[in-house]
Amino acid sequence: MSSTVISRLAPTPSGNLHIGNAFNFLLTYLLVHYHEGLLHLRIDDLDGPRVERSSVEDIFVQLEWLGIDYHYGPSGPDELYSRHSQQLRIDRYHHTIEVLMKSGHLFACECSRSEIRQFSSSTNYPGTCRNKKLDFMKENQAWRVKVPEETIVSCRTLTNQKKNIDLTTKMGDFVIRRRDGLPAYQIASLIDDLEMGVNLVVRGHDLLASTAAQLFLSKCLKDSFFPAAYFVHHQLMKNESGEKLSKSSGDHSLQTLRLKYSSPSVIFQQSAKLLNLPFQDIQTLEDLKEVFLSAMVQNNRLMSLLD
Repeated sequence: MSSTVISRLAPTPSGNLHIGNAFNFLLTYLLVHYHEGLLHLRIDDLDGPRVERSSVEDIFVQLEWLGIDYHYGPSGPDELYSRHSQQLRIDRYHHTIEVLMKSGHLFACECSRSEIRQFSSSTNYPGTCRNKKLDFMKENQAWRVKVPEETIVSCRTLTNQKKNIDLTTKMGDFVIRRRDGLPAYQIASLIDDLEMGVNLVVRGHDLLASTAAQLFLSKCLKDSFFPAAYFVHHQLMKNESGEKLSKSSGDHSLQTLRLKYSSPSVIFQQSAKLLNLPFQDIQTLEDLKEVFLSAMVQNNRLMSLLD
């Protein structure tokens, strides 16, 4: 990479963090460290009053336990609320949504979730309100982005390959302003990444559709920065049944593991294992960094995993 690598940790305080979150944080941290880049901590607290302070506190406790430091972002809950909260940037999100609405990229939708489930053969919105021309100012309705048929979005991988994502199939006409009037995740995440200058996004493979949605939004906004970013969509840590971990899975929460183990070495080992790295002798974050650095220099297989 020719320019300074800038990435972010972006946890959502909707419950206690689990080992899957830790893997994402560690991989992001390792990639930024390898490229001698800059790392932001961005806490996605857009839901405001519904965000529990205990979940916010858990983020800082677990980052300290893992030994992950960052260059920019809040040092604790108080600084989050006073200087870094997404609530402080909500006017910027609304302004961008207004721009998209006036440019003809959006439509109002009065469908409830149950109606969408009833009329859709998949999890995607079936397009019920796209051509109704509903009044945007009416209450209790969502605003959606018009995604044309056969919309293929490309993102750039770490090896400069292009990964194509079918946004029409993966997501369809997605929500950008929720029924309660709040901006949706896709626009908030994009605007934050643009303002932070993020050019490396590390996220789970389950968020491929979100990557496509945000790249599509950047195109609608005539932005050229975000499409030039690098994207890593990593494997997910799963439970014993092979299911994706959730924040309700208490046995895998970092809080539980911290009480059970004297150090986070088991998390470092599990992260290395998921990356097909030698993990048996890893005890500290420095050990993990050393193994990762060696693999990045020598091992093309690791790079293929990061694509």
